Amino acid sequence: MRNSLKVVRPDDAPDTLIDAWVLTMTAQGLSTRTITERQRVIRQLARATGTDPAALTSHTITAFLASIQAPVTKDAYYSVIRAWCTWLVRAGHRDDDPTMRVLRPRVPPAKPRPITQDQLDVLLAIPLRPATRTKILLASYAGLRIHEIAKIRGQDIDPAAATLRVAGKGGRDDFLPAHPVILDEAASYPRRGFWFPSPTRPGQHVTAQTVGTVIARALRRAGIDASAHQLRHFFATSLLEAGADSRIVQTLMRHASLATTGRYLGVTIAQQRQALTGLRIVASATLDTTPGAEA
Repeated sequence: MRNSLKVVRPDDAPDTLIDAWVLTMTAQGLSTRTITERQRVIRQLARATGTDPAALTSHTITAFLASIQAPVTKDAYYSVIRAWCTWLVRAGHRDDDPTMRVLRPRVPPAKPRPITQDQLDVLLAIPLRPATRTKILLASYAGLRIHEIAKIRGQDIDPAAATLRVAGKGGRDDFLPAHPVILDEAASYPRRGFWFPSPTRPGQHVTAQTVGTVIARALRRAGIDASAHQLRHFFATSLLEAGADSRIVQTLMRHASLATTGRYLGVTIAQQRQALTGLRIVASATLDTTPGAEA
């Protein structure tokens, strides 16, 4: 049987190959965040398994994925490994793709867990630094992810047009209407430059992790067991509960698929009962209880 794995030459050491992969992803226009995360996962895989990442086998990949507890993380890592192996084949460093023999991890349907309006009111009522309050409002009134909050700039807000530019996933830019609450916040920030500059990296913005940590601490101080992302869930569910069309909510949330937005459409017992009342009542037929009558 022909060995489908090519021999990795000395000048094709793992780091050199990963650097070449980074160059390819950069040329594709993938975001810096995506490229950085993909490198991290492949290097983590190499360290955890003690394997040359260019010489992965289906067994090694399966064993690595089995060591990951969170289903969502397991699936995300599988996607990265698949992208890496696909590139190795296309670039001529392998003849086969070992992920073709590895089943994609099953991810249970995720249920959004938004905070409530009462919880948001409590959160905004506690003493907050102005920047922390703004981060909370950007998540709950614009539906921004923490990495989108971290890099927002003054020029992303157009007060005259009442719009907000969002630099989202994959380097995609979206121009959306801005809620009046966000426009009011913008008046306290410079018209150009990052709203949340890094205190340790001149010319850079704070990290997404910093934003998540700051909001999480505020939630804990308010006695709310939730994460920053649940403020984004609040944004979506509040719009849907107010009667907004799901396709409109999809554009505001910047979901690629309407099915993703559909996860926020929770159905309550009260809504089910209301739906049943819409059924036309039909007069009950008189049952013939005579023995032998047809049922």
